[in-house]
Amino acid sequence: MSLYEATHGPAAPSLGSELRTVGAYALAGGIALLLQTTLLHSLTGGRAIPDLVLILCVYLGLYEHNVGGATGAFLLGYLLDSFSGSLVGLNAFALTTVYLVVYLMSRRLWMNSAFSSIAMVFLATLLRGIAIVGALAAYLSIDRISLAAAEFLLAEALLAAALTPAVFAVLGWVKRRLGVV
Repeated sequence: MSLYEATHGPAAPSLGSELRTVGAYALAGGIALLLQTTLLHSLTGGRAIPDLVLILCVYLGLYEHNVGGATGAFLLGYLLDSFSGSLVGLNAFALTTVYLVVYLMSRRLWMNSAFSSIAMVFLATLLRGIAIVGALAAYLSIDRISLAAAEFLLAEALLAAALTPAVFAVLGWVKRRLGVV
């Protein structure tokens, strides 16, 4: 290590590297939105499906500690609201909340193992459900959550946690292929 390397921080990423990173996340987000809002719904008949967009949001919270990560989480939620026909802003609020909690936890805890990623996606799915129910309760008259809704949320969390290693591996592979790691 030279004296210059020891006294100066790492060089800022180039514009090309930043554009490749944005492109990789945009492609992954588009595929996740397409699969989640069309194909997986038709395959499962509307039952619990894995939340691929949430897995991507957790990935952003774990590895993108900048304004781009927060913006990506918000845009993923907003696009999910637009594609799924739900109340506009509900998923944007929930996914931004998930990003913030994952980001804050990853700054304090070691989150580079597969188990911690799976646990974080499981907990983030539950947090997203709580955020959505809380936001709905603020605007609608919801007295209590039904047992069926809790079972549905638990099934979604388990499915998302099961797919986490595969999704994280694909995202890591794409970033390595694009040279943005």
